[in-house]
Amino acid sequence: METKIFENKTEDLKVAAELICQGETVVFPTETVYGLGANALDSLAVKKIFEAKGRPSDNPLIVHVSEFDEIENLVEEVPDGAKALAEKFWPGPLTMILKKKDCIPDEVSAGLDTVGIRIPKDETARAFLKECGVPVAAPSANVSGRPSPTSFSHAFCDMNGKVSGIIKGEDSRVGVESTVLDMTADIPTILRPGGVSREELRAVLGEVLISSELKKDDIPKAPGMKYKHYSPKGQVYILKGENEKRAEFIKKRSCVTSVAVIAFDEMVNADFGDAKILSFGSEKSPEDAAHRLFDILRGCDDLGVKEIYAPEIPDDGLWRAVKNRLYKAAAGRVIDVKTAKSVLFVCTGNTCRSPMAEGIFNISGKNAVSASAGLFVSGGKASENAISAAAELGVDIKNHESRQLTPQMLENSDIILTMTESHKLSIPDKYNVRTITEFVGEMGEIIDPYGGDVGIYRKCASGLKELIEKMNL
Repeated sequence: METKIFENKTEDLKVAAELICQGETVVFPTETVYGLGANALDSLAVKKIFEAKGRPSDNPLIVHVSEFDEIENLVEEVPDGAKALAEKFWPGPLTMILKKKDCIPDEVSAGLDTVGIRIPKDETARAFLKECGVPVAAPSANVSGRPSPTSFSHAFCDMNGKVSGIIKGEDSRVGVESTVLDMTADIPTILRPGGVSREELRAVLGEVLISSELKKDDIPKAPGMKYKHYSPKGQVYILKGENEKRAEFIKKRSCVTSVAVIAFDEMVNADFGDAKILSFGSEKSPEDAAHRLFDILRGCDDLGVKEIYAPEIPDDGLWRAVKNRLYKAAAGRVIDVKTAKSVLFVCTGNTCRSPMAEGIFNISGKNAVSASAGLFVSGGKASENAISAAAELGVDIKNHESRQLTPQMLENSDIILTMTESHKLSIPDKYNVRTITEFVGEMGEIIDPYGGDVGIYRKCASGLKELIEKMNL
């Protein structure tokens, strides 16, 4: 698909709006993140959003309009509380969940009887929406699961060739998505924290609740509640603890694998070893952190790092939105530096057993992180069968690149585990090395599946998973 690039000028916005009316998709800037839009009243057009993003269809979309008067055609009623919020926060980074009218297709609402409505503040967005003349359904303009786009370059990277047009606007001012507030609940409830804080909402409404996590099979009322989101290719960890201990841990990890650290300005001069440092801004400025977050996560991909360490985040005001996005990017992985361990898995070529062990270990929920290496490495990635077998266990190792074991890796790992006794004997005696079976008090070895079919790899991965579950660190 050819993607047209539109400048922020009236004639271009008119052409982009015509594409929306013709049932096509157009990316447009807002003050929160760039959105991927389609006519919200056209179910076939809306389906193109899910195709472009690779997004599950049980994730509802937010409907964007340019003026408050347009809302009465989309929802059953606008409660007094919603009117008060609209007067205070619209246009702006607030989405309200209201009872929908039948004109809203199920593709927009994920089959629910509610719909999220927002009036963005960005001038380009509002001018574009006004030209459209129809409500525009729009999630963030990124490949599903990736960090949301806060600049034209982000949106172009993810959506070029997948949509009919992209409007080139300014970088997003807020930098995290809108707050989603359910106004159909008995007490207004925040489903997703964002650019308007709970404290600001309470000042208008009084009591405001925050939604608990959904059960796995529930249909979410708002975007971003059910699936892993905002994730770069490297694994994100929230690292708890004193700053000096955190820096010491990250420095050691940078001797074992490629590492980035997200640091507040007050900590950027700490000794993080070879870790790449990305600044969050001042720890006193949630606005800086929100504005920079997604750009930082995408920057980690540009650096090609395997591990990303982020600080703890406060749970109030705009910080709550930053924390929500960052913890989702980490998929809940929180490491307490006081007792955290560094584990190294070793096999022969670092293409089968040790990459699978590393990946399985790192989603096991243990207060530890792992890396892997090989004794005789000739380059390359994880084998296709290893990637497939790991994926069946919910582990993604497709970006793994094999690495040669080095003394530096051995010296900076707390626990060194090999697949076989011969691997163990190949490592100098001064390192405390054990086979993975020995470590859990069992006999036997992890036989190399190299050259076997996917069933052999599946059996190997399953065996590794069972041993890792027994590991007591």
